[in-house]
Amino acid sequence: MTTSSNPYRLARHVIPSSYRIFLTPDLESATFAGRVEIDVVVTQSTSQVTLHALDLVVGAATLSSQSVTYRSSEPTYNEQYNTATFAFDEEIPEGEATLEIAFTGVLNDLLVGFYRSTFIDAEGQNHVIATTQFEHSDARRAFPCWDEPSFKATWQINLTVPTHLAAYSNSPETSSTDLGNGWRTVTFSPTMIMSSYLVAFVVGPFEETAPVEVDGVAMRVIYPRGKGHLAAMAEEAGAFALHFFSEYFDIPYPGDKLDQVAIPDFSFGAMENLGLVTYRESALLIDPETSSLLERQRVAEVICHETAHMWFGDLVTMEWWEGIWLNEAFATFMATLCADSYKPEWKMWVDFGIDRDAALQIDGLHSTRPIEYEVISPDDTRGMFDILTYQKGGSVLRMLEQYLGETVFRDGIRRYLKKHAYGNTVTTDLWDSLEEASGQPVREMMNTWILQGGHPLVTLSEGHLTQQPFAYGEATSESAIGSQWLVPVLTRSLQGGSTERNLLGAQPIEITTASPVVVNAGGSGVYRTRYGHDELVSLSTHIEELEELERATLVADSWAGLLAGHITWEAFLTTARGLGQQNEPNPWGTVASAVALAHRALEGTQHDTLVAQVKELFAPQFTRLGWDAQPGEGELTPQLRANLISTLGVIANDEAIQAEAVRRFETNELDGDLARSILRVVAHQNRPGDYEIFLERYRSATTPQDELRYLYAISDFPDLKIARDIIKRCFEEFRVQDAPMILGLLTANSAVGTDVWRMLADRWDEALASFPPSLMVRLTVGIPTFIKDPTLADAVEVFHHTHTLGGDQRTVEQYLERMRVGLAFAAALREQF
Repeated sequence: MTTSSNPYRLARHVIPSSYRIFLTPDLESATFAGRVEIDVVVTQSTSQVTLHALDLVVGAATLSSQSVTYRSSEPTYNEQYNTATFAFDEEIPEGEATLEIAFTGVLNDLLVGFYRSTFIDAEGQNHVIATTQFEHSDARRAFPCWDEPSFKATWQINLTVPTHLAAYSNSPETSSTDLGNGWRTVTFSPTMIMSSYLVAFVVGPFEETAPVEVDGVAMRVIYPRGKGHLAAMAEEAGAFALHFFSEYFDIPYPGDKLDQVAIPDFSFGAMENLGLVTYRESALLIDPETSSLLERQRVAEVICHETAHMWFGDLVTMEWWEGIWLNEAFATFMATLCADSYKPEWKMWVDFGIDRDAALQIDGLHSTRPIEYEVISPDDTRGMFDILTYQKGGSVLRMLEQYLGETVFRDGIRRYLKKHAYGNTVTTDLWDSLEEASGQPVREMMNTWILQGGHPLVTLSEGHLTQQPFAYGEATSESAIGSQWLVPVLTRSLQGGSTERNLLGAQPIEITTASPVVVNAGGSGVYRTRYGHDELVSLSTHIEELEELERATLVADSWAGLLAGHITWEAFLTTARGLGQQNEPNPWGTVASAVALAHRALEGTQHDTLVAQVKELFAPQFTRLGWDAQPGEGELTPQLRANLISTLGVIANDEAIQAEAVRRFETNELDGDLARSILRVVAHQNRPGDYEIFLERYRSATTPQDELRYLYAISDFPDLKIARDIIKRCFEEFRVQDAPMILGLLTANSAVGTDVWRMLADRWDEALASFPPSLMVRLTVGIPTFIKDPTLADAVEVFHHTHTLGGDQRTVEQYLERMRVGLAFAAALREQF
């Protein structure tokens, strides 16, 4: 559908060039009043002006053009398209004009638009914050505007707020005028030209770090009062990222300052508003001494991701929302590149490989989707913010970078950003720049990855590489999995020599290097691998010679092959046994995921056999590592230790591990890396009074990470009475940013999950009224674990086909298909035990 034929797109005969926004939020009454002055260019004479406005009370408009003032009638609204149309008695001539509109609105509780957030400080005092979240199409909830990414303009913000509250926006404050009545007006300088979804402002009882100058740019961390002791890592990582990207892109930071703000109530991880990046508290504020490595990695990655967006997304922006995948995929890729440079010892590319595997688990379903697809309405856009956009898209870019070469890829990115700075682009603009830098058929290659769903299974057999589509089973209806790809396949011989670059199409490619040969050398390929008999025999005795990510990829591909019915359980265990004594949490994490799903599938003596296998695999590793860190062990080893404790304590019911977990819980010896596993093992035992202690520690937590540990761990109690209490608290007590995920985790509880799903189905309408629409899909995350009862699966499917979730329904369909894949896996597994 073209821009002009899409009814959700605004006409282009009136185009904004600059906004001046005046807002007065009343935090006590949760309302705001405002006025906007918009400089526009009328490209075609008209008697009507249509722009976006949603949940606002808007007055008549005044338009000044060529010394003539025009007054409109009261606006007419179109609820479907979120527009307000102003009709004038006379034709407005072509040329420059200024449109002025007054409006009022409500600070909502939906975590979008201009919304309300609250927190309780260390003294027990309640505080209210007004903040914004405009991506993807919610600036229209805060002020009338042309709320599409292609309508770039400058933005000058003025906030009238109580004198004792802080106020921030995208650009630096230029003045603060005391009005003499307990209020002041804070004026901010105009921004660079940018899209409406990047505008932001925050009002509330905040404090901030002293500015740190990075290459001439002032950077601060802003936080709710009393939380400054948690800001040091964000300062360090933020300064590193700002300098890193300025050098990588060879373009100075495009804004005037960079503030990073922790918001108590926040729907997602963070938002890349130019100069005023907003974060969920747990993604910005952290105590490095008590947090786990995964939690520290999360903070660093999110900061790097959002900082990368200042160039890729803010400076250069997609023309329409089908291009959002490139913004998010590129930031995901760049975040890992930056974080890996920030802390090389974290081995971030190995973790990135695990994220890629999580995306491939979805992409092997017939209900997958192309990375880029046609977006018509804002609701269609919501479905873009998923694992296929972020993790698969980012992985495809990493695969391309490794194929082209890191320097060539970087040069192509620099060319793209410099050519399109301050403008809007479509995906092929990037491919063109990379082709110019590399001389490779990037557009042809990438179209096979972006414009069709799925991924290939690349096989090395009898000395030849071939490809075929990978799927977990036969399609029962139309499949979104493609048929053929141009696959950049890197191979290398374990006997030495350089890595070979192959571009695999429809015809087989002969591999002449000495055996054993690793397919997907380096582990960056976005495909599954399979080896012929001779190749597998040759490779199997050399697993310990593989690079860490190659080993993780081999195990992940084996697990995928097992789920797809390509290999047996025993063959998968053989691969797992080949891991030896490597202290690598990621491949062992895949093995743990496999045994956890098998644990749900088996009963009786079959389950006893599984437990014996779990002990055989995991117990020697735990005996070797023990509970506490050993001198000289790697920084990732505690993650492996935590995995072993959780698996042995919950699935194998190891009494010694359960007893030590209880002892550490009772004495509050919860080391950051082991804390989540200890809590899981304790919750699994369901001792009287422990649930209440979890709740108390959640309420008294001193860091966002500690708070989330206890909050998410309550979903592990195998007790229906506790589950009912958790559901009640999700509807009445817990923050709306957290409650949907807690309910989703509770449905994944192996003891009570199906009962919880039935209770939520009975309260579905209440949930729709209680939680933000963008978070409802989280209630469905447990569906793939319903792999034991086909009759229940039928009921789940019928319910979610009749209670759809708009733009997020595709994700629900993927969960349902994963449930069917799990049912088939469970049935096949029972035949093998």
